[in-house]
Amino acid sequence: MKKALVLGLLVLGLGAAVYAGPLTGSWATNFRFDNAAGLDLLKFESILQVDYAVGGWVLGANAIFNETAFDNLFFEADGQLGAFRFNSMLDFEPQTPSFMAWTNAAALSLAGVDVFALFMVDNLGTADAPIIGSGATIGLVGSAGDITWTIITAFNMPVNGYYFWAYGYDYIISRDAYQSSCGMFGAWYKPSSTYWSVQTQGCCVCWSGTSIYVDFPFTCLNVTAYVDFTCTSGFEGFGLWFTGIESGLGWLTIEELDIDFTVDSKEVTTYFGLSFGDWGCVRPYFSLEGGGATISGITLNALLLSYSFNGVTFKAGEIFDNTWGWALNGTPSTYGFSKTGGLTYSCIYDIDYDEYFGVEIDGDSCCGGAFKVGIYNFFDTGFGGTALFDWQELLGSVSLGIGSNTTLYFGVSYLNTGLNWFDIGIKFVW
Repeated sequence: MKKALVLGLLVLGLGAAVYAGPLTGSWATNFRFDNAAGLDLLKFESILQVDYAVGGWVLGANAIFNETAFDNLFFEADGQLGAFRFNSMLDFEPQTPSFMAWTNAAALSLAGVDVFALFMVDNLGTADAPIIGSGATIGLVGSAGDITWTIITAFNMPVNGYYFWAYGYDYIISRDAYQSSCGMFGAWYKPSSTYWSVQTQGCCVCWSGTSIYVDFPFTCLNVTAYVDFTCTSGFEGFGLWFTGIESGLGWLTIEELDIDFTVDSKEVTTYFGLSFGDWGCVRPYFSLEGGGATISGITLNALLLSYSFNGVTFKAGEIFDNTWGWALNGTPSTYGFSKTGGLTYSCIYDIDYDEYFGVEIDGDSCCGGAFKVGIYNFFDTGFGGTALFDWQELLGSVSLGIGSNTTLYFGVSYLNTGLNWFDIGIKFVW
């Protein structure tokens, strides 16, 4: 606990120093105290982000502290030189100390064609035992009339042509370094754990593969044709994806029909969806039951309610089935409630909670700031215990803006057995 408090004071001092200068950035520090062992420090997080803009470039430094260490330090540079756009990140682990990654990206738009290149030097091992490798990816995106094409060639990198085709270069680069969207104390992700990374040790930037995607209209349909080549298999596969298919039923849509080929196989996949028009304050979540092109029924998986009036929002939810998917042949996702009652498959607070109700209040606070209060009660209807109405936990939070650049945060978790933990935090923006 003493170490975390010292780190907090250190970052507070850094934040005060940069706050007085002509820089922009933010500093946020949060503490979580655990009641189980006499209010010991359970988690600590302090993030200092400083940006300096000069000549069309933004130079950034990011320091991340947790309850045990100075966890991470990375630097970023974004800017433009002539017609080229550049992005670079240099990542270190301060405790060892050790180099972790160096990423670079450049993009150019020329005569209707977007050209981009990625280069990365990555530590494939650990901070204590580094294993260095390098890789690159080159991409072309262009159009001619109604035809759009995407070509991705990777060198000692995964052939992630699908992600560039589906999300685009700007989205992939924006995921260069980011904290998860699950809120306070969320994990940090870097390129090696997301969309681009180095495959093997060594500085030989050898060809890994190429993906080509072509989109074009065909009669009343939209078609995507793709072909993949890799260093391991040569011809990897070819496919045709059809979208814009009318089912003839107003409530049933055929999202997509895929025909995928390899040298010795063919797979046909149909993705169905449901359409019931606009919802009111109650939103149901349905899924189709069946397999392949067979639909055997419709299941109501969850209900969410949200109603706002005069700055107050009433929320409630019920999950009847945690697992469903939007595709009959796809792997179903597991859904649960987030800590603020949203339905999610990536930031589930507790998978056993299948019912909740909550109240949110927001408005203006003093000196140009804003406040938000949230109270959420969670239930486990299958618990079968002695808790009243199967109530399991109350989560409360208060976010209070003091002026336009300072926010205070308070949070608490109270179980049916007593106080669980509470959070306090502060954030400055300048």
